[in-house]
Amino acid sequence: MSSPHTLVVAGDRVGPRMAGPSIRSFEMARALAERGLAVTLAAPGAPERAAPFPILGYDARGEALRAAAAGADAIVVQGLTLAQFPFLAAAAAPLVVDLYDPFVLENLHARLGETASGRVRSHATDLGALVAQLRRGDFFLCASKVQRDFWLGALTALGRVNPAVYDADASLRELIDVVPFGLPEAPPAAPERPVLRGVMPGIGAGDRIVLWGGGIWDWFDPLTLIRAVGEVDAERGDVRLVFMGTQTPSMYAPKQAMAARAEALARSLGLLGRAVFFNDGWVPYDARGGYLLEADLGASTHLDHAETRYAFRTRLLDCIWAGLPMLVTEGDVLADLVAEKGLGRTVPPEDVAATAAALRALLAEPGGRGTYAARFAAVRGALTWRAATEPLARFAAAPRPAPDRPRDARGATGSDGAATPIAQLPVRALELLRDGGPLLVLEEAVRYARWLRRPR
Repeated sequence: MSSPHTLVVAGDRVGPRMAGPSIRSFEMARALAERGLAVTLAAPGAPERAAPFPILGYDARGEALRAAAAGADAIVVQGLTLAQFPFLAAAAAPLVVDLYDPFVLENLHARLGETASGRVRSHATDLGALVAQLRRGDFFLCASKVQRDFWLGALTALGRVNPAVYDADASLRELIDVVPFGLPEAPPAAPERPVLRGVMPGIGAGDRIVLWGGGIWDWFDPLTLIRAVGEVDAERGDVRLVFMGTQTPSMYAPKQAMAARAEALARSLGLLGRAVFFNDGWVPYDARGGYLLEADLGASTHLDHAETRYAFRTRLLDCIWAGLPMLVTEGDVLADLVAEKGLGRTVPPEDVAATAAALRALLAEPGGRGTYAARFAAVRGALTWRAATEPLARFAAAPRPAPDRPRDARGATGSDGAATPIAQLPVRALELLRDGGPLLVLEEAVRYARWLRRPR
């Protein structure tokens, strides 16, 4: 008997260069396939990457995605995918909603430069998309215990923590469980030749490299780090801060003002091209190990705001994978891990003096990276993709609808795909009002209108 088939839907490109959400979708699909489970990864555009499982390309109309969803036994979505393709919410298969990225909180900060009315409209759109996911999902994933508490609060407020769900599983693990971002089983392989020293102009063989992995998003704080590097380099003369990528491969990421501010600051301090360097592209996913192995320190500094506590800085997983000691701003769960396990140093937000002091101490470590090897080895095993995806694998092996899922979970269209007869719409509206309130009635009305306007 064949295993149930899972469709993992990536909302962004899957190829040689990938941003975090696409990496997560790809690696979750690979972890399921390595367990012998049937899985297909769907991604926008033509497939650009080989994989030990099928990768399906889809376009903006989503017809290929619609067909794949009709044959799936479970569907995994994240971000705004459900809002972009509402027919996924009407699919018969149980829906797994990946909440690892709290985009509503991120966007509160990312849209600070917009008009007040524009921010209110955008937030309402984001919130509507999130609420629709929380109402519809059969099983939810998040990245940490802290996130799980946050999302349990939201699910409770929306009525998803209820007698039916509680009676099925009092721990609520069958409603929402922790699937953190993971890291590969095998250690990074050293490249045949250097990728930074002697390659990037201005970085010599004996320089000490501080590596900023990932993009420079607006909720991060590269400015404090640049100022601290300037102070320490003035004393030592060998500190080189490298930003790995400034041009995200994401199809949707808006232009980030912080990247331009960081480059302008480095230039104004006379550090650009001397102690601070920006890679104008994006390092290919499979090549990132060379950068991590060549660096002396990893760095990730951020501002203090609502997103911080619920963030899961996936770039820090790469540092753990490569055994790279870290300098990070305190306040999120991975910073707590760095402090607890002695994987580097944490500093208060926007504190140049503390950041410079931590840099001095880390660079002065007599044993360098080797001092931390045993500490990284002690935590690495629990953070592999195989370990991280265990809750998802259990669900994929035996997918089931949530205990409180309406009998007609397809909404305004029946199980045969036909619209609810007009004469029955008032009855259907009363059922929805009873089950979920006015907002659910509105959501179903929107879905029904979209169904009526669908291509014939």
